Amino acid sequence: MVRGDAREEVLLPAALKLFARHGVSGTSLQMIADELGVSKAAVYHHHHTKESIVLAVLWPAFEQVAALVERVGSLPAGGARRRALVEGLAEQAVTHRQLYAVMLRDVAVPALVASEPRLAAPFAVLRRELQPDHEPATAPLRVAMFLAGLVAPAGDPEIAQLSDEQLRRGIVDVGERLLDLG
Repeated sequence: MVRGDAREEVLLPAALKLFARHGVSGTSLQMIADELGVSKAAVYHHHHTKESIVLAVLWPAFEQVAALVERVGSLPAGGARRRALVEGLAEQAVTHRQLYAVMLRDVAVPALVASEPRLAAPFAVLRRELQPDHEPATAPLRVAMFLAGLVAPAGDPEIAQLSDEQLRRGIVDVGERLLDLG
């Protein structure tokens, strides 16, 4: 019998494929092992929990968000920094369109992300940095709506038809309007 491959570079795409088909909550370590043609122990050797696999699948996107936050932090505070964040987040939404579609629609994922400090920290900075200087009462709502909206295109079949450039421009336009960067 030919044995499958449980290396990380094979395991994570297989897990993402199953998450797309069954959701994060509906995918087990055994299902991932079966998809790879390996034992559950082979998967367990790399990741002791499904949550660990979810975090590993998400990590590249979150690492890029953290890098964006760091890079933009050198800009002067205010509109220029907020605009750069909006543009960078639009680029991330385009780059990780499939990942967002699969992972961020599952209700289990946001709770997992919130419980992991290395993933949650950049979003705390984003929320603070994106807030408009005026209207402090509605600023957190505007930011929350913008950030939640980054996930929306991934789940809408009509928006899924947009080209990368149309999606990028649309997100930037909505972000500028919602965050009053006009």
